[in-house]
Amino acid sequence: MTDRPESRLSGKELFKSAAKKVKMGKKLERVMKGDRSATSATSHDTSDVDEPYSCTGDFEADYTELCNRAGLMEIPKVVPRPHRPGPPPPPDPKEKVEEPTSPVPSEQEEPPPTTYTTSDKFDYFKPKVQVELEKPEDKKSMTEVYIRGWKVDQKYIDIFKQCFPAADKLHTIDFWNVGLTDNTLAQFAAVASQCLNLRTVKLDGNPVPGEGFHQLIGEDSMIVSMSLRSCKITDKGAELIGKALSTAKTRNQSLCALNLNSNMITDAGACYIANGLRMNRTLLVLSIANNAIGDEAAKKFGEVLSRFSLTHEEVVERRKVLSEKGAPDVRRSPISRRAESRDRPGSQSSRSQLDKSMAKSGRASSKAKKDKKEDDKKGKGKDDKWKKEPQRGASKANSLGFTSELQTETLGKASKGKGRQSGGKKGQGAGSITEAETPDILEIINPLLEEAERVDGELLIPGNRALINLNISRNRIGEAGLKSLLKGIQYQITLTTLGSRSGGTGLMRLSVQKNSFPLNHESYLKMQELMMTRDPLYKPPSKTPDEESTSQATGS
Repeated sequence: MTDRPESRLSGKELFKSAAKKVKMGKKLERVMKGDRSATSATSHDTSDVDEPYSCTGDFEADYTELCNRAGLMEIPKVVPRPHRPGPPPPPDPKEKVEEPTSPVPSEQEEPPPTTYTTSDKFDYFKPKVQVELEKPEDKKSMTEVYIRGWKVDQKYIDIFKQCFPAADKLHTIDFWNVGLTDNTLAQFAAVASQCLNLRTVKLDGNPVPGEGFHQLIGEDSMIVSMSLRSCKITDKGAELIGKALSTAKTRNQSLCALNLNSNMITDAGACYIANGLRMNRTLLVLSIANNAIGDEAAKKFGEVLSRFSLTHEEVVERRKVLSEKGAPDVRRSPISRRAESRDRPGSQSSRSQLDKSMAKSGRASSKAKKDKKEDDKKGKGKDDKWKKEPQRGASKANSLGFTSELQTETLGKASKGKGRQSGGKKGQGAGSITEAETPDILEIINPLLEEAERVDGELLIPGNRALINLNISRNRIGEAGLKSLLKGIQYQITLTTLGSRSGGTGLMRLSVQKNSFPLNHESYLKMQELMMTRDPLYKPPSKTPDEESTSQATGS
């Protein structure tokens, strides 16, 4: 009997809950209908936005539009790069400055400073994209892009993929501490390859786990200067960079300056970079200061700067290149041939063939001398003056060990070029050749084609003389490494004094201070003395009047 009223109350409650659910269902249907109409309206409004956007070359307009399309809430502004104000103009001496008769009241505000500019503290720390314009009135003349201290994630990389290649005059990109990752670095390298005029890339303060910075300096890269300071590059990254500089088969032919300061490179990584200089003749400036480099790497650099023996892979590649050029494999002196013949009796036939070819060339040169005398007697020497220069070049080519086939090919091209240039001018004879008609053609020569010498069963070629500035200061180099570097410099100076500049002038500046040797070390003082005169910015100290008088007296 007591369970009946409770069952009735529960039935009323169930009825009320069911009625509430019906009301809620009707409301939900209305809301859903409104949402569908709203989404249809928005999809109709954004139909134009979904169309692909083609960049116009105006970086600021393209960047802003692409950020809006990507749905970014806060877009970093594009602002001109700030510069230090220039010095004020000098006062005009004609204008008279009137001195104030009454004292200036202290309540008057001081004029703003002229040596620097100020900005609001909140505006200063906001993310910005700083740009440099070639012409301030032309928005499409952007040449440089600078980003400082804010993260460039995947969204911004996708935007820069479209903006940067459209900027035709862009030549410098500087991303400092922007939090690059392996993925964004790889995509940035792909974007850099699409920028036709990009020459300078600075990625300082961007430690990347995979250390894939070598992707920027591949064989087809056009980057001339790259800075990777404070990127926590280890021996792993140094190995990849060294192989990107050069191997036996490939080499970078555009990078001229590389800055690897303040990283974590040890002897192993520095040896990889030194190996990258073996076949590279493009890099002019290398800085690996403030690392952990010791004597082992310094010895490797000294070896690369002087001369080094080719590895088996390099010897094989050298033979392939020489077979394509038609030049002999190696130039050997009579002493080295005798030493080799003792160890290898079977080389007698090849030696005899070489002697026969040398005898033929000697007979040919004597015949040429006789022909020359006959031409002089007949009066043809004046008209055939242009023919003598190829003969002098031919003798030089013979001395370097080139074959007659390669020699005639190169000299034939030179004579054709001279004939075209001399034929364009009237009133000049065939033999009148000016300096403008014979320009010096600078060409990067494959190091494997340089003259080699066989010593103790190893093939030695001259070292890297294209590098002119090396900075290895603030490392751990001791006395042994210092002596190896000194030997390399002495070897380069010897070649320069002998007049051999085909491979370059050699080091002009070497920074080795703040290492693990005393500053009064004999090798260091001798090195400083040798490098002082090779420095292009060196100015000899001015003489005192007493020294000038003594020098004049001794000269008289």
